[in-house]
Amino acid sequence: MKILSRPIFVFGATLLLSLFQAMPALAVQFSFLDSNYSQEIFAAPLSIGGEAGMAWTTSGNLLTRAGNQILEHSLTQNVTTNGTNVHGVTVSHTITGLSTSGYGMTTGFDGKIYTVTGNGLERFDPNNWAAPATLLPGTVGGPGWGVTTMSNGNIAYSDSANIFVYDPVLTTNTLIYTSGAQVDDIEASSSGYIALSGHSNNTITVITNAGSPTLTFSTATGSGAHAPDGLAFGDGVNTSAIFSNNNDGTITKYKLTPTFDTLLSSTDIATNFPQTYPVGGAYGDLASVGPDCAFYVTQYENGGSNGSTPGVGTHWDDGSTTAQASIIRISLVDSSGLEECGFGSTTHTTPEPSTLALGIAAVAGLGFVALRKKLRRA
Repeated sequence: MKILSRPIFVFGATLLLSLFQAMPALAVQFSFLDSNYSQEIFAAPLSIGGEAGMAWTTSGNLLTRAGNQILEHSLTQNVTTNGTNVHGVTVSHTITGLSTSGYGMTTGFDGKIYTVTGNGLERFDPNNWAAPATLLPGTVGGPGWGVTTMSNGNIAYSDSANIFVYDPVLTTNTLIYTSGAQVDDIEASSSGYIALSGHSNNTITVITNAGSPTLTFSTATGSGAHAPDGLAFGDGVNTSAIFSNNNDGTITKYKLTPTFDTLLSSTDIATNFPQTYPVGGAYGDLASVGPDCAFYVTQYENGGSNGSTPGVGTHWDDGSTTAQASIIRISLVDSSGLEECGFGSTTHTTPEPSTLALGIAAVAGLGFVALRKKLRRA
């Protein structure tokens, strides 16, 4: 369903053209990106080894986590790093009682943010930063990676090999699935499925919200074995696609049947050639879908682990490549280069009107008014 089909702001054609021509080129993290998508270095530099988890405020500000610090990023590009305009941190919130372990975050239907830690599942309120975090009784601790909000409002999370579901209403914790591999990121679809990245054996598994497996397939495709990490469902109306942010600096689209029981095709939509320093790929880690229907992927330097290139974290606008970590925003675009709602999640199907207006006002102030958005349900 199209929400916006005409420009929010009406400007003269001459002004629009001049603004578009004056718009600076976005930094290019991936040397190859499928023409159906656009890329932008959104937030950087991050804390190496931290800030992998992402969530958003009700106003649309990106939140990242570094231990018990929740870092709130600007709606607009307010910092220049290595010649690249990025959305810098405006405030750091210290959450009393929040474990310093873990990374992954998800926003629940109750507006609270749930995060996985070594102690178990914890919850805090982004609308009351002074309130302490709550450790949810009966939940299980682990590395603190995968966590997602399910279509029924429950919270699914991983302790590495096991998938648990926490019910915020009944306050129950239930084991629904045990994997034969180390599970890193997990992502729930609006249609009642959960995708699991098999980090230790290069697989992706899909299960139902009840924990019944529908498919496990190998990610050893194309030029080599991709180690999958951050996941997303989407690609416009094509909700049976799964996208993976891989450890070797690539992003792969896996097209499946609507019931997620058959893999139809796989395509690398983002790569880096050659995969050697200084052009090579960073370590792709956790990922998330924002309220703008874009796919946000983390990029780190990780010593060449799982096919990544040693020394590579971010490729900057000034031509340099450094070990600094970043978050890259990947969006679906139409044939005219206009953004569409390309990725879906249970909590961010389409932007709230207030968030959308803020986002458009922000990019207009930066000379991006020529990029009106056409949004449709993912």
